[in-house]
Amino acid sequence: LKSPMLLQTLALLQLPLAAVSLAVSAAAATDPRHAPLLAWLERWGTELGPVTLGKSSVGAGYGAFASRDVTEGELLFSVPSTACVGLYDACGDADVGEALARLVVKGQGGATVALAGLLAKEWLCAGESGPRGPYLAMLPWDAAWPPEAEQEQEHCLWWSEAQVDALEGSPAYSDAVGIRDEVALAAKVIKSLIGASVRRAYKERGEPPWAVWRADDDIERAVRGAFVSILTRSFTQEDGGDEEKRLVPLLDMLQHAAEPNVRHVQVSDGAAEGGGGAEGGGRQRVVVTARRPIAAGEELLNSYDGGELEPATFLTRFGFVPGRGVGEFVDSIREQDKGRLPFGFRIG
Repeated sequence: LKSPMLLQTLALLQLPLAAVSLAVSAAAATDPRHAPLLAWLERWGTELGPVTLGKSSVGAGYGAFASRDVTEGELLFSVPSTACVGLYDACGDADVGEALARLVVKGQGGATVALAGLLAKEWLCAGESGPRGPYLAMLPWDAAWPPEAEQEQEHCLWWSEAQVDALEGSPAYSDAVGIRDEVALAAKVIKSLIGASVRRAYKERGEPPWAVWRADDDIERAVRGAFVSILTRSFTQEDGGDEEKRLVPLLDMLQHAAEPNVRHVQVSDGAAEGGGGAEGGGRQRVVVTARRPIAAGEELLNSYDGGELEPATFLTRFGFVPGRGVGEFVDSIREQDKGRLPFGFRIG
């Protein structure tokens, strides 16, 4: 009988070099979602260099690390545009694409609502088994997801009213209230657009009647999770002269640093016009390279804001404050505003 380790080794010997790199990275990962994610990225034509995934050493959750010494300018990974999730995907959805496209045309945040609608629909209808399932499973759908691994994402969209009220006296308070109100309104719109698709999917996979009846509650939770992903993980990219927010798999796993050690650019990969799907490739790729030499085992770090955001804005958008714990930041607000009483009253 062959041992599992021997079988794994023999299987690796039969794979091309790129696949071996992905398999080794998957073996080193500590989250059960990583191996399916890396296999999915490979199918979509992602080029993966000396990168492995694991528990972050600088932030909450997981991150990416150099698996060996990396030279300045060396390719770390590149992700085809077809593996990214953006407005093209939302507006092209077979069930609700036309309705989502009408939101985009209206403006006033319609593009973000459309993207959130697509994410929520795909997750609720197909989950991890959908065409983007392994990637969607990595997103922070709620404060308790995933059940079998650490997620550790903080965000004001998941906070209680009391937690939001604790921000009063800081610009973060009005930001948090505004974001929560906008997402609550967006959830109502999205329910009307994807509700039928979600309930149909529930029935087709044999969900009990009460689960179908509660579909609107599921949509509301999924929309909040989708907005958390868009606020904390999306990148603004140019496409045909227009800017749009996209989710870029793998790049969105990198933790923040004021002085990043990676850089990312969007470049043409020379693929055929109109490519799509796992075999077609894409006209654009997001290429991530080393900004400086990176030692083996060092975490790959990106800059989320270019040093432009105030701590309060950083908290409400990304769910953390660089260099400080959320609790510490909230305590500092209370210390600066000792005259505040409950219900908006003040001393003095």
